[in-house]
Amino acid sequence: MRHQQYKQLISAYFDGELSPEQKSQLEEHLKHCAECRAEFQEARQFESLMATFSLPQPSEEVWTMYWSSIYNRLERKLGWIFLSIGAIILLFYGAYKLVEGIIHDPSLPLVLKMGILSFLGGMVVLLVSFLREKLFLRQRERYKEVEQ
Repeated sequence: MRHQQYKQLISAYFDGELSPEQKSQLEEHLKHCAECRAEFQEARQFESLMATFSLPQPSEEVWTMYWSSIYNRLERKLGWIFLSIGAIILLFYGAYKLVEGIIHDPSLPLVLKMGILSFLGGMVVLLVSFLREKLFLRQRERYKEVEQ
């Protein structure tokens, strides 16, 4: 096993992730390697230091505000979802009726019908492309939880 792998095993040792075989391999290596032994001791000191720290428990008021905030955000998101669904249905129905009216209107020249339908088709393609890109970026945004 390479030296770098033993250093990774030291970290896994303190996380309690080593199998008995890996643990014995590491212990045997520590007997012969001063550099890893020093790193092991440093990690042990760090572990003992971290064990002395404790986080304060939030008060009941903080928990109440936290859950209220979550409820409000869920409520708003649900409202936006229903509003969006309704708007999409109305827009598609309106677009359908518009296209149907254009196609069945005998007074409009064929060139004008084709131009209007091409324009509307282009708008739909751009809208779908924009929404797809926003959804893709939102799902992969690394810092969306960070407030500015």
